[in-house]
Amino acid sequence: MDSETDSKTDFAGIAVAICVAAYTAIMLAYLAQYDLGLTANQTRDLSMTAALFLALPVALDLLRSGPRNLR
Repeated sequence: MDSETDSKTDFAGIAVAICVAAYTAIMLAYLAQYDLGLTANQTRDLSMTAALFLALPVALDLLRSGPRNLR
């Protein structure tokens, strides 16, 4: 691979990743509501808390390294 193909965005890969993430979210919501007996509000609160704890280290690392060292 040369540098030209490395810089191109793979839209098919992005679309597949979004579809897989959406399907996984639907399956987890079904599992939480019907198998575990959680309400929709409890599921939403737990998912927002999990997203916060997963995204916080990434955001802190980006802020610590600054925009110069992204690559």
